[in-house]
Amino acid sequence: MHDVMSPNPAPAPFDLVLQGVSLRRAGAPVLSEVHLHVPFGAHVAVVGPNGSGKTTLLQVMAGRLAPHGGRVLLGGHNLASLSGPQRARQLAVVHQHEQVHGQLRVRDYVALGRTPHGDMHREQGAAVVQSALQRCRLHASQDRQMRTLSGGEQQRAAIARALAQEPRILLLDEPTNHLDLRTRADMLDLLTELGVTVVAALHELSLVQRFAHQVVVIGAGRVVAQGVPSEVLTQELVRGHFEMDVFYLPLPHREHEIAVFESPQSGKPEGRVPASPPGLSSPVSG
Repeated sequence: MHDVMSPNPAPAPFDLVLQGVSLRRAGAPVLSEVHLHVPFGAHVAVVGPNGSGKTTLLQVMAGRLAPHGGRVLLGGHNLASLSGPQRARQLAVVHQHEQVHGQLRVRDYVALGRTPHGDMHREQGAAVVQSALQRCRLHASQDRQMRTLSGGEQQRAAIARALAQEPRILLLDEPTNHLDLRTRADMLDLLTELGVTVVAALHELSLVQRFAHQVVVIGAGRVVAQGVPSEVLTQELVRGHFEMDVFYLPLPHREHEIAVFESPQSGKPEGRVPASPPGLSSPVSG
């Protein structure tokens, strides 16, 4: 199990650490004293109400927004000290609305991920692109134009392009937006198989358990709670921050109960919702 922690242990290579990160827009705080430690290989879901700061947090993690306070470390090195190509060789970002040229063939679009390495047309780069296509199950579609792909296939192509960067960390903003139920499940299964650190902002709480080792709950730019999803997403927290109820239900042949989220209503079955566990992380303040 990978832990997302707020203390400051000595980071290992490719760990992503945020130390007291704050950011303002037009003088108003957007992120406030965010402390996170994401070990290499962890799968982390970032959740919160609309406008809570999820996308901004990912942009700061990617080095695309410079915090006004605190710092972001990658393997112990300040992210701000790295050049754009250096960052792009370590971190890849997939936005929820990727801009793609519809006439591009899939393999040429994925090959754009080699740009930070300067070898888009070299043999090694071509092998990396083919590997990314295979991992994202797009090898058979590589000669198609991007405009002919379904929404789920385009999302996989965006992830393949990111993998072609050979990143240690993959940051995704709402990767399952506008996808049908089966495509969402396939997308999350793919993310768990990539062998890199994955941090994904998700707006659907029901997807968290399928994907994440850990969940980080953001509220008004602050870390409200962080930890194992089944321990963090309690009735109290879900009702207070998402205005929803959560029920944990057993399924046949599943070791762990699944979380079901519903609008608040009377007559909730007793014994389904865990109490807040001792030691639940509280907001981190400086």
